[in-house]
Amino acid sequence: MEQLKRKPVHAVDLGAGTGQATRPLTEYFERVSAVEPDPRLAEKAGLSTNAEIFVKAAEKADFPPGSVDAVITATAFHWMDQPLICRKVANWLGDGGVFFPFAYDAFDVEGEAGELYRSEFEKWAPYRDRRLLECYDYERALKSSGVFQTVDPFAFKSRREISTAAAAGLISTFSFARDYARDNGGDAYFQSLGEKLKMLGETVSFVVPVIGAAAVKA
Repeated sequence: MEQLKRKPVHAVDLGAGTGQATRPLTEYFERVSAVEPDPRLAEKAGLSTNAEIFVKAAEKADFPPGSVDAVITATAFHWMDQPLICRKVANWLGDGGVFFPFAYDAFDVEGEAGELYRSEFEKWAPYRDRRLLECYDYERALKSSGVFQTVDPFAFKSRREISTAAAAGLISTFSFARDYARDNGGDAYFQSLGEKLKMLGETVSFVVPVIGAAAVKA
């Protein structure tokens, strides 16, 4: 939030899910509004008392003009009506407020497990929603909206080493892997994948590309 030029009073998290990205906001801002359309995910958030959850789609959210200092969306902006969200966010933000959409791009795996992961990824690929391919250019979306003073893209890679069981669990959260599994054995598919990964070692090293952009309201 280094681009934020205002006092950190009110932040909004669009597509908050279970609140993983919302929680750090509650430590920095006086008040946080989490917007999540799935009531099952919102119920699991367990946020602090300075956060309020609104169970609705981001496109249906509304806040008074100029009342928000920062808006984030974590691995969710590509599912949204991006031009509409940009216009709404620009209206909510006060002068100098920041919109910060970011996401994890397609993971890769290092070491011996990498070959297995990439071969399985080829099976999942036909199930990837077109928005996962076409709507990840957050810089373009923010600039083309014409409602922000500046737009600064960013990208970096992080590395996570986790147990093979956790790796199989992580893969099962990928929407396209779940859709593939639905047609190919369900939970048994992920169990089998976990067993194959374990044969290659106790841990798996994921390389996680993080992409996004920070836009400042004029």
